[in-house]
Order: sequence, then structure tokens, then C-alpha cells
Amino acid sequence: MSFLNVYNALYDQVKASSYLTYVDQSQFLKGWHEGIPAQQYTLVFEPGEEEEPPETDTYEGLKEMAYNIQIHIRVELIGSTLGLMICGDPVNNIKGILEFTDDVKESIREDETLGYDRPSSSTSAVNSGTSFALSSSEKYITVTINGKTPAGYDTILCGDSTLTGTQVAANIQSALRALGVHADDGYYKANCTFDNSTKRFAITTYGNHPNESVVVTAGASNDCSALLGFDSPTEVIGRNITKIEMETVFPNNTFFPVRYRVLPVKIWEEVVA
Repeated sequence: MSFLNVYNALYDQVKASSYLTYVDQSQFLKGWHEGIPAQQYTLVFEPGEEEEPPETDTYEGLKEMAYNIQIHIRVELIGSTLGLMICGDPVNNIKGILEFTDDVKESIREDETLGYDRPSSSTSAVNSGTSFALSSSEKYITVTINGKTPAGYDTILCGDSTLTGTQVAANIQSALRALGVHADDGYYKANCTFDNSTKRFAITTYGNHPNESVVVTAGASNDCSALLGFDSPTEVIGRNITKIEMETVFPNNTFFPVRYRVLPVKIWEEVVA
């Protein structure tokens, strides 16, 4: 359901944008609506076609998909002149359709990843505390990154004494990076963190590609995965928006006193071929 996820990410970012605080939250609408109640400003997000552009292969079994979304931009100022609805009234802080359209564009430019991109990761279950009594009999986990199994991947040393979560995370990260050969192999730039507020470890890859993965299992010997909450991890794959284009805005002004503009948006996402 990548199209749905990207569509929701675009909607959420525009709805939360500081450029559009003058729009009532109830007037950010998904899918076309008949008989929209009279409001000064309304945005309707209408999903279009999904397409695979030519020459979309990227690398290592990945390709791009493009998603087409039209944002219908509507201004309705009852009793106003046509000029006011188009150009607005800066003195009275009223925005016309042209400035409203520009604000929608700026809301997308704020973050052209839409907050959607993420690395692949494995996150531990919530632990009971922030210190961990590791020992000679409980010190290893297995970490498989991007399906690679270099020598030592199943004996990642977490420590052999009582350590804070932050210290354990630093040990895991050092052990993982020591297995790396080059920047794109997953291990070379792997990260491990511990969040003291949530009491969870997270191991992440460097890139955001959807063919990357992090899998944590029991160590080959002297396992400590359960001690660290990795006996029940949450694993996600990477996500990556590669490009967003806002195409030519066109008018749809068949009703007066409503003024419409339509902003076509095309979003490319990297997917597994």
C-alpha cells in the first residue's frame, strides 16, 4: 500500500503546515466531496494514477513508482468581488486564490521527503530499566543487515558487565561497524541507540532503501537478546521518496463565487523491483 502511505504523508504535511494555519482543519479533505459547506478556504486531495515511468530501474533490484495526486484549491468569499477572491486583501489579511496556491506549494517544499523517508531498523521491546546486567554467559546477539552474514555477525558483543543502555548501544554499534567492508554493505555505517525515555534499543542502517533490512536474533552462544528486549523486536524496511514535482497549476472556475485552482503533484518512491 505504498501509494496510500505516500498520499497520507502528503496530506498530513500540508495539513500541519505553518503556511496554512488560516485554513480550518475540517477543510483538508481526502477524496472528492459534493456539496462542500461554505468555508473561505478548502483543500481537496484527490489521488490519481500510479505509474511506472520508463527507465525506472535504480540499483540492486530497485525501481521507482510515480504517484499522481491532484490538490484542488478552493476559495469562497461570500459577497466578495472577483478581484478580491483572486488577489486577496492584505490590509484585512484575506488571501486570494493565487496566494493560497503559493502557500500550498510552500507547504510541500517545507520537507520534500514528506517525513516519509526512514532507514530499515530493528527496535527492541520496552525494557524494564536503563541498565543491563550482562555477563560472560549473556553477552552476544546476532544481527543480520541486508541479508549479509560476515564472520562474527552472530556474536555481536554487547558487554560482559552491568552497563547503561547507552553504553550497550555504543558497544553494539562498534561491533557492527567493525564488520563493515564498504559504505554500502550495511554494517560499515550501522547505528545503534538507546532511548532512556522509552527504554528501547534501535539498530538502523545508513540508507533508506526498501531492500535493506535489520534482523536481530539470539546470539550463537551466550545469548543476551532477551535481556535487551530483542527477543521480540519490531522490524521495518527502508522507505525513500526520490523526487516530488509540482506540475502546472490549472484553473477550474465553473462556479461563482467559488474560485478553484488544481495543483497536480507527482511523487516518486523507490520500491523493490
